[in-house]
Amino acid sequence: MSPIKYHQHLNTLRRGTQLCFRPYRHYSLALNARSPGNKLAAGFQSRVIGDRLPGGLKISARYFSATAGVAAPEQQGDEDSENFWRVSADDSKFWDDYVSTRPKYSVAFYDKIYSHHAAHSSSWEIAHDVGCGAGQVSAELASRFKHVVASDMNDTHIAVAQRRLTPTLGPERLSFTHCMGEHLVDNHPPGSADLVAIAEAMVLMDEHVALESFSRLLRSGGTLAFWFYGRPTFSDPKLRAEAQPLIDEIMVRNWSKVIRGSGERRIAGFQRAAEGMASWLDYVPLDPETWTDVRRIKWNPSATLPFFGEEACGFPIKSTSNVTPKEHTEEHEDPEWWRNDWDLAELKKYFSVLFPGFKQAVGDGDAEINRLFEQLKVHFGGEGKIKQFTWPAVLVTATRK
Repeated sequence: MSPIKYHQHLNTLRRGTQLCFRPYRHYSLALNARSPGNKLAAGFQSRVIGDRLPGGLKISARYFSATAGVAAPEQQGDEDSENFWRVSADDSKFWDDYVSTRPKYSVAFYDKIYSHHAAHSSSWEIAHDVGCGAGQVSAELASRFKHVVASDMNDTHIAVAQRRLTPTLGPERLSFTHCMGEHLVDNHPPGSADLVAIAEAMVLMDEHVALESFSRLLRSGGTLAFWFYGRPTFSDPKLRAEAQPLIDEIMVRNWSKVIRGSGERRIAGFQRAAEGMASWLDYVPLDPETWTDVRRIKWNPSATLPFFGEEACGFPIKSTSNVTPKEHTEEHEDPEWWRNDWDLAELKKYFSVLFPGFKQAVGDGDAEINRLFEQLKVHFGGEGKIKQFTWPAVLVTATRK
């Protein structure tokens, strides 16, 4: 294995990888999961399997869960018994509240993706929505592509997306795949996709394995688009200065309950996700031998993108940049970006559905969080008063050579 590839895989291990449906393979790595004090490696189970790659290289399978189930403290004896983003498929109220309190991706946002694709390809046949969740992105992509494949590692999410989308989109327009994004190319023909879109999920993946899968799945001229949005942020500068710290503190207190109560493997996963968010996705390396016309656009970079950072995690978080000089970069401050007009009740609803299972993990809050909401009520001007919110976001697009 070349030194470059070795360090890529070593960095991936340090940042963590997701739970796999099949053995995860990292080549010729010497991390010892039994080493005393090796907290990041402690979650790995190593075994040598009989398969051999071309050329006879033996491979070692290492199983690791970066996002496997946030459980309540009394449930954490079996750390990998649940999935971090899993929720009951028939929990309609959760999904209705979740979708209603997330930003509505604007026409201008999708036009960035579509115009990028149109500049390099005339094919609008197949698009993939990776980590589809409830299917919001799938529904939009179906307006432009002949067929959309919605995939998710959680079967319950697939069931939700099917229930929400199939009444209006039949099987000729929409299909579903239950797998991780890293394994999409194992389930679909190489060179068959025109667009691969990943909303909010890249920080949960092994970026090297995922990019390899996506590059094989896309046909030449196809588009890769992945993005992430962060915390709801007051649009008004005065409120951002005086009241945003209260929202940030509620975020910290909620997430710290989950993260600091986790085991070593899950903490390693939280660290890798936190560092990906802190990097504004700049850590994702887009090899110029594979990708061209790489464009990274950030909106409201003065706001906070990570949902959780050092204050919630209790350990250092570092950002990483793999942006190359030839990549196009933009930054925009826009208080109207993905605008939400919320009263305090809507903001509380947002916090109640931060992710599937969040309420079960943290309960109904605590006295300090309730006190912070009371302070926010003053800044809102009372119950029922509306304030404008915007969102920090980043979009990365690239074309497969």
